[in-house]
Amino acid sequence: MEGLGAEDAGRVPEGLPHSVAQVVAHVAFWQDFLLDAAGGGSPAWPQHAAGGWPKPGPWEELRARLLAGQERLRALARDPAFTAGVTRDGQPWAAMLANFAGHGVYHLGQVVILRQGLGLWPPPGGGDTW
Repeated sequence: MEGLGAEDAGRVPEGLPHSVAQVVAHVAFWQDFLLDAAGGGSPAWPQHAAGGWPKPGPWEELRARLLAGQERLRALARDPAFTAGVTRDGQPWAAMLANFAGHGVYHLGQVVILRQGLGLWPPPGGGDTW
């Protein structure tokens, strides 16, 4: 998301279904869901897939929320007591975190493709171009 402003984050490249902001809002939604559950909450599962794709809202706030949540997830993943535990449904937290990491990597790939479609790749800090 480096070097990506609100206007570009909200643009949908021609022929593609989402903007970077929409993808980030989706990942942030599920990240918040997981963090709520990890904190002992009981977040409500959306009735339909569209429920996991909220409107993005202000880009800088969304970006900051995603990055802060990633830090919290990273801390949980490094906590042996937490990763040895299980969810309310009996699923190992280690597996849940690994599954969510895969979800995030999948959508990170989408962000790269979207940025390529916008002519905004590589980011200012560099990145693979092949």
